Amino acid sequence: MNFRKVALEQFEVDWDQQQVRCPQGHMSVAWWEHGGGPGSRPIIVEFDKHVCGPCPMRPCCTRARHTGRRLRLPPQDQYEALEAAQTWYASEEGKQLYKRRAGVEGTLSQGVRAFGLRRTRYWGLAKTHLQHVATAAAINIDRIIAWLDERPRAQTRISRFAALVPAYALHPGEAAA
Repeated sequence: MNFRKVALEQFEVDWDQQQVRCPQGHMSVAWWEHGGGPGSRPIIVEFDKHVCGPCPMRPCCTRARHTGRRLRLPPQDQYEALEAAQTWYASEEGKQLYKRRAGVEGTLSQGVRAFGLRRTRYWGLAKTHLQHVATAAAINIDRIIAWLDERPRAQTRISRFAALVPAYALHPGEAAA
């Protein structure tokens, strides 16, 4: 049987009643604040082991053998801020902005991998700044040369595990044709 892990976003949190409903419709039985640093007191939510035990989705929710599922929620303000950010990034405006970020991330990755941007040879802010300016110029020169040589941009690396997936598994409708 193919199970996918149940994500925190699939649970319904009722902050006023201090209860959580799982994707299968079961309600939590315990809710308490866990010790943590100031401003980061996570909330622990627990589901009844007698409800989780016979649930067919149990392998997706927890590996615990003797207890029900436990969730660790951030404080309400952090949880709602994270939810709002995820909703915004899923919108069209968020996707467009993220495309720009991907370009910046590619530049930083090139600087780190090809030009040693993480380390500086010198002490002092002025010398470090000069090295960063020189590294940026080197990246620009490298990109100009790649453009003139018509070298294609590098594709995102495929992990060894993902490379094992047969092509027809990614597009099942096309394999039958």
